[in-house]
Amino acid sequence: MFYGVTRYSLFSPGSHSWKTSRSGVFKTPEDYMQYLFSEKRLSLRAEMFFEKAVPALSAMAENHDYKHFVMYSELLPKRHQEILFAAAARYPFLVPVEWNDVVRGTGIEEVKPLIEQDLASKFDADAGVQPVAWFRLDDDDLLAADYLTHLEVYRTLNHVGMAISFGLGLTAYKGEHDLVNLREFYHPKSAQGMAFVSAFDPRQRSLSIVTPGPHHGVDQVMPTILDSREHMFFQVRHSDQDSTLNETPHERVAASLARLDKLPAVRSADISAEKWPSLIEDIVRGEPVPHELSAPGAEPLRLTEDTVLTFPLDSTIEAGLVEFEFEFESRSRLQGGFAVVTYELQGAEGIDPEELGLRESSVYGLNRQAWSKSAHGVVRQSLLLPEGVSISGITLKGKNRQPAEVFIRLRQPRVVAVHAAD
Repeated sequence: MFYGVTRYSLFSPGSHSWKTSRSGVFKTPEDYMQYLFSEKRLSLRAEMFFEKAVPALSAMAENHDYKHFVMYSELLPKRHQEILFAAAARYPFLVPVEWNDVVRGTGIEEVKPLIEQDLASKFDADAGVQPVAWFRLDDDDLLAADYLTHLEVYRTLNHVGMAISFGLGLTAYKGEHDLVNLREFYHPKSAQGMAFVSAFDPRQRSLSIVTPGPHHGVDQVMPTILDSREHMFFQVRHSDQDSTLNETPHERVAASLARLDKLPAVRSADISAEKWPSLIEDIVRGEPVPHELSAPGAEPLRLTEDTVLTFPLDSTIEAGLVEFEFEFESRSRLQGGFAVVTYELQGAEGIDPEELGLRESSVYGLNRQAWSKSAHGVVRQSLLLPEGVSISGITLKGKNRQPAEVFIRLRQPRVVAVHAAD
């Protein structure tokens, strides 16, 4: 028995969380409600939850006894209530729950009576105590299609009162039409994919739930199992995430991309399409294509201290995300920066290079080192162009610290559109 809960753009007038967690962005509940129910924000959530997350949940429901409660406010615009009800009609495991009061935490406490009612219909009084697993899912995150199969291992009486953290996942940035900048995300005790094992007593018709508190401190509340063997969650990053609302739209995108750049780059060929059936096309479409110097089947290029490869870009483009990527092979373990990536920017005078995530030197100009320690064979760099700044080209230069035992395959540098919030 498995239960999930999602607070779908939930507005709780009695809650003060809208004020305390947004750093003063919203002065009144009405201001927060206007943001929460804006058409642009809701359209993005509807796409991510109903078109991407729910199909994966549906695959779970085909093989497991599973219900997913979707909490919504009566104030949710009618069009989006209709989208929710239509999805529930198509996917019977989805259960809409209108909730207009304060939410105490994950939402599981509020739907607990519904879970107890469902469990009571399944077990007689003499059936004995039953282990039940439950989890929370945000409306812009996804779980792997085999998530419940992995969670089933821990749904035992021996694990009652414990939390399970699937600490390894994937993350990418949502462009206008695809997912770009795919990365591996190791995040122990992440809210994404965290589950809990509780006990249902058929005699008492009651489900015992220990409130976990904030996910990053869950191991101080209950024993926590960490399982990071496979990718089990997918965090979609975008410029309209609620945790960054005290920043400008450009700052939100730039900060999100800067965090991505610190994570190991991953290619679609290295992940399981079966785990992500609703995302794999967006991921593949979001990858840069092989450069003409690195056609499929061609020998990789040798990288030496004399290597200087320049790639022109359309200098009329003054907005978007610049991506530069290559795969590398080496006969020996690389110890650090073995190349420099130089960016030819126009209109960047007066901007601190650190704001762009770049360094500036007399030898290389505006640049970044191509690091290798966490690259897993892929070096990917991204740069968000500030307003009024354009780029005319990217240059890859080898460094004399590294012998000519490094070989590379290039991807076509590009500038892509990203979702920008108002």
